Amino acid sequence: MKTVKSLAKYMKGSYGLIALSLLLALASVGAKMAIPFVTGLAIDCIKNGNYDVSVHLFVCAGLLVVGALFRYAFDVSVARIGQTLVKRMRDELFKALHDVPLSYIDRHERGDLLLRLINDIENVQTGLITGAGALYEGAVQILVTVVFMFVLNWILALVVIVLTPISVVVSRFISNHNSRYFKKQNEMMGKLTAYTLESITNLETIQSFGGEENRIATFEESNEEARKASFKASFAASWINPMTRVVNNAIYAAVILIGALIIIHDVSLGFVFTVGGLSSFITYSYQYMTPFNEIADAANDVLYATASFHRIEETIEAPKDVDEGKTSLGETIETLEAKDIHFSYDGKREIIKGFDLDIYKGHKIALVGPTGCGKTTIINLLMRFYDAQEGGFSMNGIKTVDAPKPEMRSHIGMVLQETWLKKGTIRENIAYGKPEASLDEVIVAAKKAHAHDFITRLKDGYDTVVSNASGLSTGEKQLLCVARIMLLQPEIVMLDEATSNIDLRTELNLSKAFDELMNGKTSLVVAHRLSTIKNADLIVVLKDGEILEQGNFEELMQAKGFFFDLYNSQLA
Repeated sequence: MKTVKSLAKYMKGSYGLIALSLLLALASVGAKMAIPFVTGLAIDCIKNGNYDVSVHLFVCAGLLVVGALFRYAFDVSVARIGQTLVKRMRDELFKALHDVPLSYIDRHERGDLLLRLINDIENVQTGLITGAGALYEGAVQILVTVVFMFVLNWILALVVIVLTPISVVVSRFISNHNSRYFKKQNEMMGKLTAYTLESITNLETIQSFGGEENRIATFEESNEEARKASFKASFAASWINPMTRVVNNAIYAAVILIGALIIIHDVSLGFVFTVGGLSSFITYSYQYMTPFNEIADAANDVLYATASFHRIEETIEAPKDVDEGKTSLGETIETLEAKDIHFSYDGKREIIKGFDLDIYKGHKIALVGPTGCGKTTIINLLMRFYDAQEGGFSMNGIKTVDAPKPEMRSHIGMVLQETWLKKGTIRENIAYGKPEASLDEVIVAAKKAHAHDFITRLKDGYDTVVSNASGLSTGEKQLLCVARIMLLQPEIVMLDEATSNIDLRTELNLSKAFDELMNGKTSLVVAHRLSTIKNADLIVVLKDGEILEQGNFEELMQAKGFFFDLYNSQLA
């Protein structure tokens, strides 16, 4: 019932089509079920010596054509309903993946989330929609068949109806014990997809370390686990059909035996039961039991699809990224400060411990320290990808948690170590944060980022289509990412190892461009190459999430403390 209510929100606007499809199924089944009744009349005519049954044949042919047309219309309407559901659900899921906090993405494997967006949604269409259509059609066929059976012989009809629940009980018992196998199957397929995606996207690294055999071996282990889970689900599901068929065939045999005895011994029932009537009833009894087999098959699809639907709903209903800020920061950012920040990703190990820092407008602040000291975490907290458990950042004296995230982030430009280019032209990639930018603006930004020269050497220049998988070098892709920030001219610039993938010559040119860009602006730079932050106004040295030292380059070198040792270790 909960699944039906959840599905209903994706069906809005399709209720008329759903009602039409139900009527079409009723008409299709009605036409098909009338044929045995007409053939029974034809048999009685022949038995009585009247061999002209052409009218009966024409009626049967007409019923076949009409039933086929209604069935075709029913299939088309169900397909339309299913595609509408898929589109709305996929739109909702894709939106949810952009609305959830970054912590949710970090807790889930990317491949598993991709599986929900593609495979699981397709499972819902084929299982819940097509399966539900089959269930309804089967129910209608049962209802119509019951009517015809009671018209022909109410005693035999009662025999069939009384014995049928045995088949239903058997089917339901097996189905109820199968759901856990389908859930396990989905989980294993999600893990397998995630592992495959990880291998494909990091193939260069794997090959450089000769890790192919290890990855293949691990994949084979995961694939074997997925195979076992799929086999258990398939094996468990395979019991439904044969068990129900055994029961149904027993019922079918009982009908033939009792009906034949009634005719042979001319049992008086208060109505005439003919050979044609028995022929029709035998057909109806078989067609009455057949839907139970089809329903049993559809039940497997529905169970599998329900497991997929719950995975989709888990993401759609996941807590959204909190943004309760309503206080405007103003047009410009005059002050930026961090006050007593404490933060932990998992609630157990504290990553940032009492971080305090006044960041003056126009100053260049460098965050340095060993790997894992919390440098990138500070960037994540300032961007509000995560929120601190205690303390936080303030802009213009206003806590960033009280300001709308889009407004707060519009004042910040960020270049990360990992490059990302969308599939599109170079111009579109540079103008990603400002789509309305003119070509002249894009070119100016590219020149400042020292990307113009290599762009003009490309066949289509700024109209060259690129992506993360394109033939551009890592350094060239990074230059395009830097050009994005040049175009936006934000008040606060954050560079997280932004030049680590660029050669020293290009890095020197970029440093000059950044100096021009950051003139009068606030900048935070996370750097491993300590030689690149000699001109920083303030160097903040972090260790184990705490500020160990701070000062300019000369002050820290004269102090001969942790920074001094760290700097000299890079020169060794």
